[in-house]
Amino acid sequence: MIGLVLSMVRARPGQALTAFLLSVFALAAAVSAPVYSATADRAVVHSEVQSAPVGDRVVQARRTSPSPTDRDFENVLPQLFTGNGFSSVFSTEFDTLIEPAAPDGAEIAPRFVYRDDLCAHVRMTAGRCFISETEVILSPAQADKLKLRVGATFPATFAKISGEGDYVAAGPPLVLTLVGTYEPLNKSEQYWSDLDYFNPRASNRYTTEPMFAGRLTLEAVPQHGPEKQALDVVIDDSAISRESLDAINAQVQTGKEKLEALPGRPVVSTGLPNLLKRIDGDRSLVAQVVPVAAVPLVLLCWFVLFIAVAAATQERRLELGLFSLRGITVSRRWWLAAGESIVPILAGAVAGFFLGHYLVRLAAYLLLSASSDVPIGAGLNLWAFVSLAGVLVAALLAQRAELVKRTVDLLRNVPSRASRWNAPVFEVVVVVLAVVAVVQLRRGGGGLTGFALVAPSAVVIAVALVAARLVLPIAEVIGRRAARRGRIGPMLAAYALSRRPGTQRILALFVVAIGLTVFAATAAGAAGDARTRRAQVELGAPRVLSVDPLSRSSMLAKVRAVDPDGKFAMATAMLPVSEDNVPPMLAVDSRALASASLWSDPKMSAEQAHELLHPGTPRDSIIVDNKELALDVTITSLGDAFRVHWVAVVVPEDGTGVGRVDLGKVVAGRQTYVRNLPMCVNKCRLAALELEQPEGRGFDADMVVHSLSQHGDKLVDEAAFARADDWRVPETPGPKLLVPELAGVQDGLRATISGYKGADTAFKILPTDVPSPLPVIAARTAGVGDHMTGFDESRQAIDIVGEVETVPRLGYSGGIVDMEYAERLSTDGGDTEYAQIFLGPNAPADVVDQLRKQGITVSGDRSIGPVRDVLDEQGPAIALRFHEMAGILAVILAVGALWLVSSLDRLRRAGELRALRAQGIARRDAAANGYLALVGTAAVLAPFAALASWLVVREYLPVFSDNPEGFTASYWPSPLPVAVAWAAGSALLVVAAVVAGIRLRSATQRRR
Repeated sequence: MIGLVLSMVRARPGQALTAFLLSVFALAAAVSAPVYSATADRAVVHSEVQSAPVGDRVVQARRTSPSPTDRDFENVLPQLFTGNGFSSVFSTEFDTLIEPAAPDGAEIAPRFVYRDDLCAHVRMTAGRCFISETEVILSPAQADKLKLRVGATFPATFAKISGEGDYVAAGPPLVLTLVGTYEPLNKSEQYWSDLDYFNPRASNRYTTEPMFAGRLTLEAVPQHGPEKQALDVVIDDSAISRESLDAINAQVQTGKEKLEALPGRPVVSTGLPNLLKRIDGDRSLVAQVVPVAAVPLVLLCWFVLFIAVAAATQERRLELGLFSLRGITVSRRWWLAAGESIVPILAGAVAGFFLGHYLVRLAAYLLLSASSDVPIGAGLNLWAFVSLAGVLVAALLAQRAELVKRTVDLLRNVPSRASRWNAPVFEVVVVVLAVVAVVQLRRGGGGLTGFALVAPSAVVIAVALVAARLVLPIAEVIGRRAARRGRIGPMLAAYALSRRPGTQRILALFVVAIGLTVFAATAAGAAGDARTRRAQVELGAPRVLSVDPLSRSSMLAKVRAVDPDGKFAMATAMLPVSEDNVPPMLAVDSRALASASLWSDPKMSAEQAHELLHPGTPRDSIIVDNKELALDVTITSLGDAFRVHWVAVVVPEDGTGVGRVDLGKVVAGRQTYVRNLPMCVNKCRLAALELEQPEGRGFDADMVVHSLSQHGDKLVDEAAFARADDWRVPETPGPKLLVPELAGVQDGLRATISGYKGADTAFKILPTDVPSPLPVIAARTAGVGDHMTGFDESRQAIDIVGEVETVPRLGYSGGIVDMEYAERLSTDGGDTEYAQIFLGPNAPADVVDQLRKQGITVSGDRSIGPVRDVLDEQGPAIALRFHEMAGILAVILAVGALWLVSSLDRLRRAGELRALRAQGIARRDAAANGYLALVGTAAVLAPFAALASWLVVREYLPVFSDNPEGFTASYWPSPLPVAVAWAAGSALLVVAAVVAGIRLRSATQRRR
């Protein structure tokens, strides 16, 4: 029996080859899904690791040693993080005091630091790096302050902070030798961690850099106290892979637990769990999205195989009738009929299994930025076996219609008529299943899981079947009309479309193939648009520079010095996050909003936003210098006021620390309080005048402020003080905090607080050199209220002057304010928080060098392209590329089906063509086949099937692995990629239809 089956295969090699190729394609498509998932799995791990912040790949441990001689921390380190992929840096430090040896020198109190492998991360500006005990290196500024040269010796002692906040010697000195001066190669590299070694802000250390030495040198300092120790373990990129995730995580957790158990209770932190969480999310999304495209592709393979086997079985009807006539049993007839198809199908399954792996490798090379070869066997899973079983079942079902017929019907060799009820029942079942899948998707809450997984393809298939059913009567009408008009060719083509058995299935197949291609292009295009929009909104500008902390006023001044006209650079800073759930706020130098940011709101331009954020003010800022400031005040009454002093709060314009200048103790009656302002050499802005009681208790007061003078000239006279609108008081959140009531009087500004009992007081008078309340432009969905937290963490009233869809950097959840005005509202003169500089397209190539010359240290540089690239390597984006690949394969499969149908038509219609030609019908009309009409109809119907599916599943198709607020796939993606995909799929089928028609006409000519 086996030999007979093999001889049948050899006798009809064309049919066997068709079954073999379709089986190859079906198994390759089935295997491609799990293999692509495994390949994408590796790619998303690699991309997440590459794009992760360094902190997510670092284990940090910090402790203060229990005693100066305790070495448990550093002794246990070599035992914790071993093997390839881990690199650790240990450091320890304590405070020292260095008295200058030269009379004109000045003392400093640097951090005395040992750090592993330090000499490889500094550049020696003079001398060499330390080698032996008692050798140290200093920064050039430290050496200059101490008046030391390389080779000089000096004493250093362990230091503590006194009650007055000064560093004082707390042990005997150790004589050290200066062997070199250094500067760091890169202050922002991970090696320096977050230990803030090079903070440029002035402090009571009188130095901004540490002193470095070897471990033995630090141990040699006599009677030094406990050390501050740190460990930074960096996990190398190459060490984190799909296979090593669990092992790396286990080793990190074990090391963390052992470190936390050491004496001194080290604080251990790591961002690795965050990284692993993102990786797991990406991997699950890949596993969720890839089958959405794989399921319809496999179904199409089954369908085409069903058509091919059914057609081949119909060609063997006479042979099957003879089998039945000669008494061969039903089981043997089934085996003989099925064996001729099953043998090449099984052979094709083996070839398709291997082909699927290599197709995915090629696709990964073309579509993924980082991937590795998945070993053969990755596709050997339940999915592949189900696909193979489906192929075999499709082949058996395709033969059933002929095998169950009576012998006489088989011997008549009359083509079977299409069933009047099987096809409609099948279509109803498909439509019902599509509805069930959509309902589960939209109401089940689980997204594209379970049966809802087939919703996108089920909708396309259902629409295709229904549309194909509706097209047949239309084609019948067109055929009759063509017959009445004597147009033989169009009549035969229309009747071929409406009457030929199986045409409806072929039309549905073409609609599904093109529809899936259009759906994939729509999904990829909409997701790509969303990724582009997210990159633009969250970055905020074409290019963004992150800078080291510096004061807000200094940052504004320095950026404006580089770009005086606001044509390409904009300083920005985040305001502190409020405790009462006020959305985040971004302060921007709004004059450059149009030129430096990616502003895209359709209802409000960047120029309009600037005008709203930066209106005029009641008065200009009060600028003072370092000379004596005179405040003329009449104190009418004070209640429970003990040791109350007048304080002037000034903010230096050069960015140095804010000044709180004590103007003197308050005296009843009229008094002039005079004090110079030493911190205002380079000018200051007067931020506030306040009454301060040392204990912070409340008090009552009633007074009139007359004038404020400097250099004998009045900065503010009585008339100016009398304009009460030019002055304001702090915002008060309720009855617990009392602020003065202001009123203009004839000789100045009256300020009063009464009935303070049980409440705190904030007796501050501030110039209204900003709009009050502060203008804010907020995202429409941000839920911004009527106040925010200012730079100095005080409560500030705000006015929503405009609403936009998104704001730069904060997206759908936040608002923006003018940075200059927000800074004027503050009284602390502090550093910027998350300081960034937005650069527009007109920024010069050397803008970073210009900023550095102004004293701004750039620590990061990002632009739209790399940010978008990172989003493109997230799991959903990678998974959607499989949809595009599946769409291409579906069209190729449809081309194969068309080729198969045309080949069968050449055999079936030989007699028809001869009869028509004998009756004088032109060869062109006789060979009319309707292939182009079939493809054209499918090309028209396919976009509607894809659109229906897209509108159903759009909101459930994942676009980002981290699910950001507001960023979803748009309803209408960019039309060009969708049009290109539709045109490419349709054109490929049109070419196949033209070639098939040419083959049919050539057959007609040969018959002649």
